[in-house]
Amino acid sequence: MSSPKSLRCVISAAATFVLMLAGAGAARADEKTPAPVEALIYSTMPSTPAHCPTMAMDGDPDTYFRSVYGMDDGDTFLVLLGQPIPVQSIRITTGDPDGNDALTNGFVETSPDAATYAKAATFDDKGVAEATLDNVPVTALRIRLNPRSGIPALLIREIVITSPVKITHVQMGPGRGFHDLSQVPDLSQEPNLAAWAQKAESQMEAFWPDTAAILYSDKFISPNMINVVYRTGPRVTGVAATGGGVMTVNTKWCHQHPEDTGLTVHETAHVIQAYKSYNPVWLVEGIADYIRWVRFEPANNHARIDVQKATYHDSYRTTAVFLGWCELHYDSRLVTKLNQDVRYDHYKKDLFLKYCGKDVDALWAEFIAAYQADPAHIITPAVAPEDRPRVLPVVAAGTSQPVALGPVFDTIGFTDDGAKFDAGAAFDGGGAAYSSKLLGTSPTWKNVKFNLGPANASDVLGCHGNVIALPAGQYSSLWLLGSAIQGHQLTQAFTVTYDDGTKENLLQNMSDWFQPEGFPGESRAVKMPYRNMADGTREDRTFYAYSYGFNLNPAKTVKSITLPDNQYVKILAITLAN
Repeated sequence: MSSPKSLRCVISAAATFVLMLAGAGAARADEKTPAPVEALIYSTMPSTPAHCPTMAMDGDPDTYFRSVYGMDDGDTFLVLLGQPIPVQSIRITTGDPDGNDALTNGFVETSPDAATYAKAATFDDKGVAEATLDNVPVTALRIRLNPRSGIPALLIREIVITSPVKITHVQMGPGRGFHDLSQVPDLSQEPNLAAWAQKAESQMEAFWPDTAAILYSDKFISPNMINVVYRTGPRVTGVAATGGGVMTVNTKWCHQHPEDTGLTVHETAHVIQAYKSYNPVWLVEGIADYIRWVRFEPANNHARIDVQKATYHDSYRTTAVFLGWCELHYDSRLVTKLNQDVRYDHYKKDLFLKYCGKDVDALWAEFIAAYQADPAHIITPAVAPEDRPRVLPVVAAGTSQPVALGPVFDTIGFTDDGAKFDAGAAFDGGGAAYSSKLLGTSPTWKNVKFNLGPANASDVLGCHGNVIALPAGQYSSLWLLGSAIQGHQLTQAFTVTYDDGTKENLLQNMSDWFQPEGFPGESRAVKMPYRNMADGTREDRTFYAYSYGFNLNPAKTVKSITLPDNQYVKILAITLAN
C-alpha cells in the first residue's frame, strides 16, 4: 500500500489547483461562465508516488514532482488541456520547498494546437519561469532543457495558469508517443511515411496500458510519453533506438519494411522499463522483444533458434521466446518479477531458481528439448476447454433480465470519488475500489444491461462457492460483470442448475482488474483511468471491469448459479438474456 502522502498524486475533481480569474475585476453576473477543462500530465521521465507528476499542479507548495533519474535534452514535461483556453499568464516554480535543485537552464513552450510550439519563457537563476500571454489560446505547455545541459533530476513545485477558464481536474494522461516528422528533409520523397508513423503511434497507444501492466512495479511511475522522431541519414540508428526522452526511427527502415510498425512497441517497452542501468542487456532486450513478439503480435512470431549454438542470454527474440515458455510452464508472472528486479538493480542469475523452481541452465535445456520436438508451438499452450475460442452469444436489445444481488453483496466494490471507506472490506482487500462515477449505475455491453448495487456500501459479490438464485425463466445466455484480483484467476467454474436438476458447468479464465489478458469469452466492458483509495484519494492507473458471456440451454428453466470457491474472483452483476 502507498502512504497517504504518496497518494496526493491522484487528485479529485474537488481538489483543483489554484487557477486565478483573469481580468481586473470579477466577471459580471450577466456574463456566461466559461466551461471548465481538464488537464492531462505527460512526462518522459519516471517518478514515484511520493513526487508524482500531478503534484506539479495540485496547488500545494509543499509537494512537487521529482523525476527519479536525470533529465536530458530530449525529455519533456507536458501539460495537455482538453481544449484551447485563453491564458493571461503562466508561472512555473521549480526546486523543492527549500529552494534546492531549481531548474535554471530550461524554458517553457506553449502551443495553441499541441502541434506547433513557441517559446514563452525561460527559467531564471531562482528556477522560476513567468510569461504574460494576454489571453493567447493555449492547448498545451511543455518544459524542456537548453541544448546539451542535462540535469540530475527535474523538480517542479507548482505550475499556475491564469485564465478565466477553470481547470477542474488534473490527472496522468494515457501513455502515448508524439510523432515528429520535422527532421525528414523532404516528406514528398516519403509518401507513405506519415501513414506509417500514424499507425505506429496508434499501436503504441493501444498497447501502452498492457505493457505498463506487465512491467509494473509498486512505488514506481513509468513515463507515459515518448517523443518519436523520424530521421534520415548515415548517422541515424539502423532501425530504432530509445533514450533521453526520444525514440529515433530510421525512415529508410520504414520505407523498406512498411509492415514493421510493431518495432515501436518494442521501443515503447524500453520507455516503460525506464531502468537506471540496462543490466543485464540480454534480459532488457529480451523483455522488450517479449512484449512485442509474445504479447503484442504472437501470430507473427516465427523464431528460428539454432539449438546447437543458442543460449538463453542471446537477447532479443531468443530470450523473449524462452521467457514466454518459462511463463507458460512455471511462473505466469515471471517477466513482471524480473522487470522489477532489473529496475531496482536486484537481478541475479539464481532468481530463475527462486521463481521457477529450477536454475536457468536446467530451464534452458528443457526449453531446447521442447523446441526441437515442436518449434512451431513452443509457446502455444495446450487448449483446455476454458481456453478454446468461443463466439459470444448475440443478445437482442431489451431482453436483459438483471439478477437482484443486493441481499448477497458482501464487498465494497465501488465508491464515490473522494469518499472514504473501510480498507479491509474493499474490492481488493487492500484499500482500493472502482469509481462509481466511471462505472455508472447500469453499464451496458453488447445490448446486455447490468444493474449495479449502491456505491459506498456492499455492492460486489465475493466468490466462496455460494449459490445464487436466478429468476425462473428460459434464457439463451448468461452474463457476468466482474474481474479477478491478485493476478489472473484461471479455470473458474460457474455452475448453472436448471429446475429439472441438470447442471451446466461454465469454465472461465478471468483477468486481473489491472492486467487484461483477453481470455476467450472475456470483454473489456468498462475501462477506467483510475481507482479510488480508502483514504479518499485516487490512483491513476488503468483498471477494467470485464463482461463474460455464456450460452445456456434455452429449452430449460434456470434455477440457480453456483459461484467458484475463490476469494479472488469478484462479481459486480449477473444478467440473463435472450
